[in-house]
Amino acid sequence: MSHYHFQPIREQGRLILDTVLASPEFAECSMKETLTFRLACEEIIMNVIFYAYPNDVEGFLDVDVQKSTASPATSGAPETAAAAAAEAPARITIRFTDGGIPFNPLEREKPDTQMAWKLRDIGGLGIFLVIKKMDEVRYTYADNKNILTIEKGVAK
Repeated sequence: MSHYHFQPIREQGRLILDTVLASPEFAECSMKETLTFRLACEEIIMNVIFYAYPNDVEGFLDVDVQKSTASPATSGAPETAAAAAAEAPARITIRFTDGGIPFNPLEREKPDTQMAWKLRDIGGLGIFLVIKKMDEVRYTYADNKNILTIEKGVAK
């Protein structure tokens, strides 16, 4: 697991994004998987930078990246179990933690993607894309911190 602590975060969006995506957990991801994670991470990071901390408060952002492999239930010879484990899908989980204003992006109303661009309200499309592209998105608020976790299966 990789852990990153960023403070200050203002004007650091590109550095934060590039640092997170350089994590060893992404080393074996395909280009498509990497671009999907880039889209999701950039949206979340930029939202924290621009909206989490009011009045020019210099906040923090912690990012934890973990890659895990599912353990398939197998019986039989160790060779069979090893082969099954080698074929098991991997998952990458990224947890973003900030101390900003409590905000659950999952409670936002879904944008009307059928409406003309010029008629749409600003906001909400980014988290909508994150939810669509990730297998799982979870939010909690604990110890005065926003914790947004995204998870997606990847090829080994």
